[in-house]
Amino acid sequence: MLLTMDIATAFGVLGLEHGADWTAVRTMHREAIRSSHPDVGGSTDRAAQVNQAFGVLERATNGGQYPLPPPPPDSPAPASERSPSTVLDFDSPAELLRCLADVGHDVGEVVFVDPVSGLLEIIVGPEPGVGRLIVDVGEPTQGGVSVAFTLEPLGVIAPPPIGEVVADLLRRHHARPEH
Repeated sequence: MLLTMDIATAFGVLGLEHGADWTAVRTMHREAIRSSHPDVGGSTDRAAQVNQAFGVLERATNGGQYPLPPPPPDSPAPASERSPSTVLDFDSPAELLRCLADVGHDVGEVVFVDPVSGLLEIIVGPEPGVGRLIVDVGEPTQGGVSVAFTLEPLGVIAPPPIGEVVADLLRRHHARPEH
C-alpha cells in the first residue's frame, strides 16, 4: 500500500540531490525503475515507490515545466497542532457539522465530511494547501456541542498557526445570518 509521499522523500527515493534539474529527475527515475522492476528481480513495492516519487516531482513541477522546489529547511517538519475542545451553542452535532462545512469553503477546500463520525477535513493555506484542518464534532453537552480541531502539516512548509485558522473559521461561522 502506498502512503502519501512528500517532495523531500521523493528526492531520497530517487537518490537526487536538491538542486537537481528535470533531466536528472528523469535519468534517476529510469535508472531506479530499471533496477527495481519485478521483471529484473526487483519488487513491485519498490517499483511502485519509485514511480510514486517520480509522480510527486512531476506534479510539483508540472511535468518539468517549473523548477524543482527548494530543499526543506534543516529543522524537522512541523508537527500537528491540536486545539483545546471548544463548546459551541448548538443542539445538534449534525447541524453544527453542516454549518462548519459550509463556512469551511470560505477558509479552504473542504475535502471530507462524515456526518456519522462527525469529522470534517479542510485543506488550508495557499494552493495546493499547506495544512489539513480536522474538525471533530462531538456529542452534545450541557452548554452545546464540543468541537476539537487538529491542524496537520502537508509538507515542509508550516501551516498557519491553528489558533488563527480556528478563529477565522469560527468568526465566519458566527457572521453567517442563519447563526
